[in-house]
Amino acid sequence: IQQEYLSCGTQYPGWLNGEHPTVEEGVVLRTISFTTAATSYTGQNANIYIKNCGGFMVYSFNFNWWNTNWGLCVDTDVCKASVQELDEDHRLVNAWGNIAQSDDRSLARGWYRFANGFEKMPEKCPIANSCGSYKPGYLSQPHPEIGEGIVERKVCFGDADQCCSSSRDVLVKNCGTQFVYRLYPTTTYEKYCVEESSTNMCNDNAYTELDDDWRGETVAYDNDNRHDDTQLTPGNWYRFTNYLGRMPEYSMSVYSCGHYYPGYLTAAHPARNDGIVNRVICWSTSMTNEGQACRNARVRNCGSYYVYQMEKPASWQYGFCVAQDQCADARDMDDRWRLVVNPTVSGQSGAADQNTKKGWYRLDIGHGTMPLYEPDTNYGGAAYPSWMLGELPGPDDGEVERTARFAGTSHQMTIRVKSCGEYYVYWLQPTPNANYVWSIDTDVCLHAYPLAEEWRNMFYVSETEDDLHTDYKKGKDWYRFTTGFQMMAESPPGPQFSCGTKHPAYLNQPHPDVENGVVPREVCIKENEETDIYQACLQVENIRVKNCGDYYTYQLNPQVQDMAYCVYNRKTSCEPKVVHAKYGELAVVNCTLNSEKDFDSSEVEWTKLNSVTLPDESLSNIEISDDSLLLNINNIADQNAGVYALYIPSTATSELVEVILYSAVEAGQKYYIVEEGGDVVIETTINVVPTPAADKISWVKVPNKKLSGDKYEMSDDKSSLTISGVTAEEAGTYRISVEFEVDGKTYNKHTDVIVQLEEEEEEEGARM
Repeated sequence: IQQEYLSCGTQYPGWLNGEHPTVEEGVVLRTISFTTAATSYTGQNANIYIKNCGGFMVYSFNFNWWNTNWGLCVDTDVCKASVQELDEDHRLVNAWGNIAQSDDRSLARGWYRFANGFEKMPEKCPIANSCGSYKPGYLSQPHPEIGEGIVERKVCFGDADQCCSSSRDVLVKNCGTQFVYRLYPTTTYEKYCVEESSTNMCNDNAYTELDDDWRGETVAYDNDNRHDDTQLTPGNWYRFTNYLGRMPEYSMSVYSCGHYYPGYLTAAHPARNDGIVNRVICWSTSMTNEGQACRNARVRNCGSYYVYQMEKPASWQYGFCVAQDQCADARDMDDRWRLVVNPTVSGQSGAADQNTKKGWYRLDIGHGTMPLYEPDTNYGGAAYPSWMLGELPGPDDGEVERTARFAGTSHQMTIRVKSCGEYYVYWLQPTPNANYVWSIDTDVCLHAYPLAEEWRNMFYVSETEDDLHTDYKKGKDWYRFTTGFQMMAESPPGPQFSCGTKHPAYLNQPHPDVENGVVPREVCIKENEETDIYQACLQVENIRVKNCGDYYTYQLNPQVQDMAYCVYNRKTSCEPKVVHAKYGELAVVNCTLNSEKDFDSSEVEWTKLNSVTLPDESLSNIEISDDSLLLNINNIADQNAGVYALYIPSTATSELVEVILYSAVEAGQKYYIVEEGGDVVIETTINVVPTPAADKISWVKVPNKKLSGDKYEMSDDKSSLTISGVTAEEAGTYRISVEFEVDGKTYNKHTDVIVQLEEEEEEEGARM
């Protein structure tokens, strides 16, 4: 057997590159090879004579042939040798879902056995992403029998599309009670998997699955549909496969879990390495009476699920519950190809969702929700992407049942949905085949393709036919307009060749509000005529529209020759969007209006949000220009901080500007930690225009101790304070205050800083 570099107690280990002779063969000539590097097993070769003496071998070799660090290895029984152990839980074939992905690139070459209750490598293809790996590895040939010795076998590594996308040869020996393997480092994503002993209760043929939905802790007892857990066989192992797949660890209300009396585990579930543990199952027999009719149970943590060995309950009224913390334990479903805006690419989704395990999932990409409208076929990962009938539940609705349908088909399936506050979780199950996929809605506002051509403005008129444009066969997709009002025109344009096209298209219905989500709308494609503009529907196109707040997105599919979409063409822009100012400064907000329509400045409204409409006497220091597009805030102070909105009602055009005041006095840092006897310099900034005189600035040690003595020294402008030789007496909170006047009003502002001895911080940390 090849020996590893730096093994057998030498730098270059020598091993027999062939088989030993039999007794009858006598003296034979063989080749001995030397491993001279990590991957060079035959870096040097030499002749050696061998004779089989029955109970032992003798060798004749020229030990002076090579003067370097080499040595001959002695074979040993790998079954008795101290081989390395692999006992990581993530190697189990039933470890998948949220298990962190890893591979065996860093695994050292050598002999290994699987420990911690594990038995051997699997002999059939694991499901994709099991064993905590993108490419789980399994033995593609049977393990050897006892007596076969060391044999060569092939390990296949599979991915989402095929069971053996790559492979490598390993060595295996059957040691009777275990197998040992000679393993080698893998390439990226590849990993050796393991299955548990065939006699282990975690093996899928050692337990019975219980998938009754009525076991959920929130499912009420139904007198017309009774259930009886006394029919379960004592001593058998059971696994719950729905909801969280485990029993609750707390009592529940009577008449839940589909029974009179719900059963729960009185202690925490075991960890993976705890093995089989003894637990107690008790029942609630009234709203306040829990811990009743208790029975012993055994529980085993199998990595990604639990199995239970339970005693028979007292009567049919007592049932076993399943926990329903769907939000915390839902698996992530975050494949980008599931987004409904993405066209299907052949082979990208593998077997899609026909192999998806039944359970709770969080759609952790895009909108994080299943579409509430029918997507297009061949989008969202497969031919038939899913969509949900009905509304999403609220946080107080709990788990609700919904119907999922698949675009372009009549097929439907029952799913469950729950709001987790900031996201939703879905109970899903395998789809009929690879053409059906669980798709994910996305914010089309983020994925829309921009249309920025200025000729789209409804008041733009091409002077000649040579200057005409078209959107014909641009392709079905989501688009947004980035010119003009960033919205499609809602009325037919007048002159011929408006919007720079022969057949201008406009929205025949109002745009939706933000809260409406994605809505269907009609687009009218105008006849190529100069007159009768209100007889303007040569053809109708059905589209979808979404209000994205500051703009709209449209799902378009232009199929008419010589047509193009029109946009309104007024937009506003204010600079800066955020104004940072010191007390007493002048802040200027300058807005521009791009419009080919007549503009009346009286249309413009300025409002300080949640406060007043400008101009107003309470904000007399604010001036608005004659054209209403320039805002001057003189001698800015507290009353001016906030958000200002410019609004033009006739076109629902708006712009927001936020005004933020710096603190009148700001410390360079809040805390100063100094060694006892050390010096500290406290730096501050006075954000007032003009800067107050030094006599308007004061320092005290809180609560109100004036600073005096050689320990304290202030800068000339009193903006900084130096404390020399800090002791416990100087440690504490210091306050700098400033008095100033803005527009005739006096203000007093301050900030606090804390000086702390280093020893006090360590002692505080020790107490924590």
